[in-house]
Amino acid sequence: MEFVILGLLILKNQTVYELNKAFQQGIALFYSASYGSLQTALKKLLQQGDIGYEEEVDRGRNKKVYVISEKGRGAFYTWMGSEIATSRLESTALAKVFFLGLIDSTSDKRAILQHIISQIEKVEHDLQHMDKGLQNVQVPAPYAEILAYQIKTLDYGIRSHTFAKEWFEALLAELPSQTP
Repeated sequence: MEFVILGLLILKNQTVYELNKAFQQGIALFYSASYGSLQTALKKLLQQGDIGYEEEVDRGRNKKVYVISEKGRGAFYTWMGSEIATSRLESTALAKVFFLGLIDSTSDKRAILQHIISQIEKVEHDLQHMDKGLQNVQVPAPYAEILAYQIKTLDYGIRSHTFAKEWFEALLAELPSQTP
């Protein structure tokens, strides 16, 4: 969540209320956050020196407007090119696409997308391997129906990764072939 907040603060300085609104109005489709988790993440980012804040008075009320630091900006761009944990592949990959427009170089955009595709292919391969292994499993009759639905769930995972790979490959194909 911290890197999503950093990306939002690169776009513009914001209050916690504005950050919460940004999550609710679009980011929540792939990355959920509560008001409390936002405050916890902001506290962590402040302690790390990735962000700061300016106090403003608006209609007689004090408010903190969060601002990204150079350290935070560097952390964000490092994250954009970093490994993605397979347990958070979908949400992290979509978060990176959400902020891909902040990356100036087409070759860097290409590298980010190729890395995401590679991660998806790895997980897809692992799921397919698991599926092949389960095709020959013999279970006692009372468990056969349970296993059948578990295999259906696995099939969903395989299909969703296949779709994701195709979607990211299409996005990659949309990029200009020459770098600026």
